[in-house]
Amino acid sequence: MQKRIVALIIAVLVIAAGILAFVNKGGIDDRPGMVITSGGKEILVAWEEVDSGDFSGELINGKGETSQHDFTGAELNSLLRTNGVEVSADAIITVTSEDNYAAELTGAEVLESGKVYVALTDNGKQIEGIEGGQGGQLIVFGDPNSKRAVKYLKTIEIK
Repeated sequence: MQKRIVALIIAVLVIAAGILAFVNKGGIDDRPGMVITSGGKEILVAWEEVDSGDFSGELINGKGETSQHDFTGAELNSLLRTNGVEVSADAIITVTSEDNYAAELTGAEVLESGKVYVALTDNGKQIEGIEGGQGGQLIVFGDPNSKRAVKYLKTIEIK
């Protein structure tokens, strides 16, 4: 009888722990903004904390057609420096979306002034996250590979 009571208590504790874990889940992937990972540290950058300004340029789609865009957002290198992350020319930067689409950049590209940005609006329209609300998009000017224009931006990892 005593073994059954102990087993029941353990079962109740396991169920309670499971419920608490589910209720308190809200891990880093659920936070509004993006996560920068560098040197073993994770830095959450909320969208409203991005020191944004205006920038514009031509984007090239997969068919080689160009279109002019006016954005608000921040140059990626500036955004990283503001958050205490320095990029070297030989670094590899992986940008991943909320739906796990990923693209790579070199540190040299990120260091090139006027080339790589995180956009918050495109032609006056808010860039949305995968489930609505504010989101971000990677913009790489002069890039013939439009596949690196990562929508639903979630993480930036520097190695």
